[in-house]
Amino acid sequence: MKRNQIFWIFFWLTFALSAQETTLQKANALYAQGNFEAAIQQYEMITQIQGISPELYYNLGNAYYRNGQLGKAILNYNRALLIAPHYNDARFNLSIAQQKVVDNVDVTSTFFLVQWVNNLGDLLPSNQWAMLSLAAFLLTLIMGLLYLFARSRYWRKISFNVAVFMLILSLISVGCAEKQSHKVMDSTGGIITDKSVTAKDTPSLNAKDMFVLHEGTKVTIRDAISGWTEVELPDGNAGFIPSTSIEKI
Repeated sequence: MKRNQIFWIFFWLTFALSAQETTLQKANALYAQGNFEAAIQQYEMITQIQGISPELYYNLGNAYYRNGQLGKAILNYNRALLIAPHYNDARFNLSIAQQKVVDNVDVTSTFFLVQWVNNLGDLLPSNQWAMLSLAAFLLTLIMGLLYLFARSRYWRKISFNVAVFMLILSLISVGCAEKQSHKVMDSTGGIITDKSVTAKDTPSLNAKDMFVLHEGTKVTIRDAISGWTEVELPDGNAGFIPSTSIEKI
């Protein structure tokens, strides 16, 4: 690669990073000044042009919350937690925002073993689970070699036990990485963003009313049909609402 090509690549990378930092600083400054509408526009522009991050979704959620848009705030706090499950600031602010949600839907209890597996997967993001899996697999290979070449019975026993443990840890980590990746890429969660919306039994304005949902309520998205989205509540009730009334997490 020629020197002038390297120079221009370096120049544009530096320019892009500088522009990103400037835009983020501008958004943060607008938020600090209480100009939440303008801050929201800046944060949204960053997500569309420069990429996403838990911190960006968190800041965007804060701006929406201070701007009185409860549904959008809850949406972005959930997006932050989807990427970083243990983002405590986002979880705390989400709990505060959820106290203002009108709907109080009974949640069907989950079998404790399933809940335990879900909690285990949420301990780390998918990329960190993948790194842990790789590290554990490498240690498995090292312990396997130690088992083959060690002369001492004591070290052969230790290396065998450690190798088995690391192999199990590697397999569990692979499963958790895949689960978290699927959770992020194929999220079925959605947040109601309209003040209120009436769910229908079929995707039609003339259909029978089923129930009313309010801003900030979290639902499961089951299907989308010609401008309508079929949603399911935690208690199992389902209905169709206009697709403009909901945003996917």
